Amino acid sequence: MAARKKNRDVKFIIYQSLYIFVICVIALKGANLDLTEVINKDKVVEKSYADSLKAYLDSLLALGLVPKIEFDTTNISKIDPNLIQQLQQKIQVMQTQVTTTNPNVSMNTQTPQVIQQEQKKPEEIKKDPGEMQEIRIGNIILYQYTQNTLSNPYDTPLEIVGITTIPAKSTKTFETGGQGSVTIKVGSSSKTVELRPNDKPKVSISRVTNMGENVSVRTLQSVTGFRVVISDDFPGQLDVKFNGPIEVKNAGQNTYDITLKAFGSKSAFDNFSSGKDSPYSIGFTVTVKDKIAGHTVTGQQSFIFGDW
Repeated sequence: MAARKKNRDVKFIIYQSLYIFVICVIALKGANLDLTEVINKDKVVEKSYADSLKAYLDSLLALGLVPKIEFDTTNISKIDPNLIQQLQQKIQVMQTQVTTTNPNVSMNTQTPQVIQQEQKKPEEIKKDPGEMQEIRIGNIILYQYTQNTLSNPYDTPLEIVGITTIPAKSTKTFETGGQGSVTIKVGSSSKTVELRPNDKPKVSISRVTNMGENVSVRTLQSVTGFRVVISDDFPGQLDVKFNGPIEVKNAGQNTYDITLKAFGSKSAFDNFSSGKDSPYSIGFTVTVKDKIAGHTVTGQQSFIFGDW
């Protein structure tokens, strides 16, 4: 009995839908049931009502309650608004009946085009390096007057304007000058990076043994008299030179031990000290030059002694 009643309900809905569809066609044609014109052409409304009516019919079509029939609303210029209102009321009643008969069925008054757009999954957008909004390579630190190294993580070449180009997925070392900033370009995107200054090297000279009027020169020539330490961010590009009667020993990275080597004999000392008053002194200098930046720094100190 329940199945028979359900079939009767479905047939009722179909017949009512067909009835409404026929009424809609007649209304769109501007005719009565006997196909005589009933709409005064001077008292009609705009095409938007026809579009609205088509949306309702499309919803019936989506449920399979009416057969698919093509008609073009562009050929309909005017329609009686009272008929639209009546049709809308009938369709609302039918929606309620369909929902009551079968709760799993929902009436969607959206047009098939709108439904299709909502169901369409957005396509994944592949970002081309040339269309990226911002270059992101982490915290880029570059210095003036030195060899800098930079990695290019992108699938397209990275250009450091005016200096070099790094191939895709590669790392490259390049030399910078005194420019305050450089422009990095990947495709059509660019980024300006400020260059940090390359400071001048520093020279520190410290005395590491006793000196003075009571110290013999033979003692000074047997021990380390001074230690020279050079500080710089890029020690590999420094040229270090010493000048004077000294012996220089490398005591570690940028560290040098200095020993006096002025006299090979007492007669040499006597020639040096003749006509001079004690204490005596012999100096030396150290010159440090940055081969890329051109910075030059010098330091000097003296050995002090009183006799042979």
